[in-house]
Amino acid sequence: MIKLFAIDMDGTLLNSDSKINPSAKEAIQQLNEKGIKTVLTSGRVMSSIKYQSKDLNIDNPMIAANGALLMLNSQKKLYEYPLEDSHIKDLVEFCQKHKFIYHFYDEDTFYSNRLDDERLKHLKIDTDDGLNYQCNISITEDPYEDLKQKEKPAYKILIGCLKSHPYGEEKAVKIIKEAFDDKLYVTSSGPGAIEIMEQHVNKWEAVKYLSDQLGIKKDEIAAIGDSYNDLPMVKESKIGFAMGNGNEKVKEVADYVVADNNSSGIKEAAEIILNYNKENPSV
Repeated sequence: MIKLFAIDMDGTLLNSDSKINPSAKEAIQQLNEKGIKTVLTSGRVMSSIKYQSKDLNIDNPMIAANGALLMLNSQKKLYEYPLEDSHIKDLVEFCQKHKFIYHFYDEDTFYSNRLDDERLKHLKIDTDDGLNYQCNISITEDPYEDLKQKEKPAYKILIGCLKSHPYGEEKAVKIIKEAFDDKLYVTSSGPGAIEIMEQHVNKWEAVKYLSDQLGIKKDEIAAIGDSYNDLPMVKESKIGFAMGNGNEKVKEVADYVVADNNSSGIKEAAEIILNYNKENPSV
């Protein structure tokens, strides 16, 4: 029986307009009514996840920064694994040497040395919700110094705008991975950017920790996602779902490929879970 369902946000729960489809909202509410706890998992800052969860009318667990920060609900923090200072210094020196644009994330703020057009588009500033990404923005010449002065932890660093970098995206990704793959967790939630956390940090590790706290077994977990940062939880869960718009690597490890994020992917996954539970009731 599935008792916990881990749901990615961008490209999965959220459609191309960064909204939650009514069918997805209804499906999640139905799962919760059946006693299946849902956990939103994202590379975003925690404040953004909290904002989106309000639309679901639930106060369930949330995982931010690709697993570096886990909250049991909107008030209670379960754990956090920020980047170590020595790693941050290495990352900053590396980015400055190669002239990469980089951004740090704490619990509710996006720190950067430059807010470029590509990032503005991703943050989706509009007149309806203001900042759809729902985080504060701090642009300074030295984002790391800004973090230290505010005594805030950096949960992850994002190295972005790789498509427009002089190296080209393929070479840039190769250089980043060669420098840090052996000591940090290097992943991506979409093209043109690399996200880096401490080596033991990923969404699946956070989901596992949460399940232990809730008394839920590994074979009682399902997960759904679309990008590389979702791959561990989709692969390791009892039932793994890939979105129709997901990348091929995620689809290869998934048990099911459902519709895309602009249609009924979440609803399809929920129906499969409910049918599975009917056939595999809790002993």
